[in-house]
Amino acid sequence: MSMQHIVENDLVRDEYGNYYKVVGTHTEGDLLKALEVSNLYFETSFQHAADSLVGDAKTKPMGVFLQEQVNAYIDEVQQNERPIYGIRDLMVNRVKVYAVDITQPHPLRDQTV
Repeated sequence: MSMQHIVENDLVRDEYGNYYKVVGTHTEGDLLKALEVSNLYFETSFQHAADSLVGDAKTKPMGVFLQEQVNAYIDEVQQNERPIYGIRDLMVNRVKVYAVDITQPHPLRDQTV
């Protein structure tokens, strides 16, 4: 699996089983140098407005709904035959990985709902 073909929306998994969505790539020429990743659970939480929930989703705890959305995204990535990259593998291949600061406003905050 080539680390040089990583694109936004790909997934990265750490050694603890946490999933991260690639939200930015940094290259020098054709060489991938760094990734910006955000926890997939965090990213998913900004994709769905609570008032858009229908049926069973309205009666479930928000965490259950979000977990289902996270798992659906992972399944979609796998069905599209995109690799899920390991953070350690990226670092061994000299690709720096930066995480989004979840205490700061989400970039999509003003675009949602």
